[in-house]
Amino acid sequence: MVLIGVTPLAAGAQTPARFSVDSTVSVDLFQGQGTVDDANIIVDVTAVARLADGWLVYVRPWLREPRLPHPQNPDNWDVEVYQAALQYERAGRISTRVDAGFIASPIGLGMMDTRPGVNPTIGPHLSYVQAMPAFEPGAPRTGAIASTYPLGGQLTLSTGRWDARAALVSSAPTRSYVINQDGNPRATPVLVTGAGVTPMTGLRIGAAYAGGLYATDEELAASEVEGRGFHMLNVEGEYAFGYTKVSGEITLTQFDVTAGAATARAWFLQAAHTLSPRWFVAARQEGVSAPPSIALPGLRRAFHMSEATLGYRLARELTLRTSMVGRKAYTRSDWDQQVGLSVVWARRWW
Repeated sequence: MVLIGVTPLAAGAQTPARFSVDSTVSVDLFQGQGTVDDANIIVDVTAVARLADGWLVYVRPWLREPRLPHPQNPDNWDVEVYQAALQYERAGRISTRVDAGFIASPIGLGMMDTRPGVNPTIGPHLSYVQAMPAFEPGAPRTGAIASTYPLGGQLTLSTGRWDARAALVSSAPTRSYVINQDGNPRATPVLVTGAGVTPMTGLRIGAAYAGGLYATDEELAASEVEGRGFHMLNVEGEYAFGYTKVSGEITLTQFDVTAGAATARAWFLQAAHTLSPRWFVAARQEGVSAPPSIALPGLRRAFHMSEATLGYRLARELTLRTSMVGRKAYTRSDWDQQVGLSVVWARRWW
């Protein structure tokens, strides 16, 4: 997520750049069932400044022109900050990295696909973006897992064979938190731990756990002495071979409710294959099984999305994509069929 390059200072010698700026502009349009005629425009920028050897600060502003603009302000853009943190990194027999600030959620492999230039498909992981239907009256809506950038700190250790991390963040990975976003959750400490093994080149298997409160007592309609707790278990894997990469994860989340617990399940499987230096194909299947409402026990609601993508690299900085999408909402039994087109321009300035 943080890109730091090298620039030549003299013949035969290189040193880390003091500053690095990386920008991506994405324009996509979907047509078909359940779509609108407006294009979706995203500007994603990462800026990094090296403070000293091993020390750097980074910030990632994100701008989007909504598909459905506000009727009173049709030119309004969503302006948010995904990441803004200080990082220390030291290479060694056991490499160490520390991040402190507003960081990407330490749990969820789908967080690695949020940047349009890196995402192999057009659509994002909608299972990370869309909240599940409310399953307890008076409690805030939540996701099985969410795309979130909370305030916190993370320690990462790694070798060529294993990696481990521990983080303390200010909101649950089931609730979306972004600087300058409306409706951010109340702060509450959440512990996240994880580890992975790399038994062979190209293969990694990992697992992570998160636990704490997903809703504080102030966010509940009923008067409660304590908030609502949760436990999340995530298992992920990646395998790259030849010109193909396959990745996926399964997430189980248990939410405390008035009587007992409610369990949500989320998963995705995706693959990307390079056909030639310019052509590539990708596909993703994802789904969520939401807990039943307390009022309708036993009736689980499911979300599913399938996307198949064909991409063409028109130039080093410009990529064209087209996708076929099938999507089933939580509250429906039939699927929407859609066709999408996108243009992504990504450039590393220095």
